[in-house]
Amino acid sequence: MGIMINDLKTAQTRLVDMVKAMPDGKQTKVQPSVQDIVESQANKENRKQLEAELIELSQKLNEEMRRIGTSISFSYNEALAGLTVTVKEYGGEKIIREIPSKEAIELMKRMREVVGVIFDKKG
Repeated sequence: MGIMINDLKTAQTRLVDMVKAMPDGKQTKVQPSVQDIVESQANKENRKQLEAELIELSQKLNEEMRRIGTSISFSYNEALAGLTVTVKEYGGEKIIREIPSKEAIELMKRMREVVGVIFDKKG
């Protein structure tokens, strides 16, 4: 318990020192480091590569589903950054089931917007 109190006091002292070092009434803008920029770029490239792979996979799955005569289709959804599955009535256009459902997709979009507003990333 004494270690936790000591660590807490050290953290409080450091925080107070940091606040004292800041100019009064001005917010300091934190510049991203080179490593942060490189990691961000790598993440964007990885997302683009993953998206391309998922689109290609959905096309291959759709070809295979047509070959075996099923009414299941796969597609890439940008809002989810993932695949969706649509099950249709055999030989028809009536949609029996969508996975995830349109409601679930809309809920995920709204949750991301709320999180973006809370953390000031979007909105």
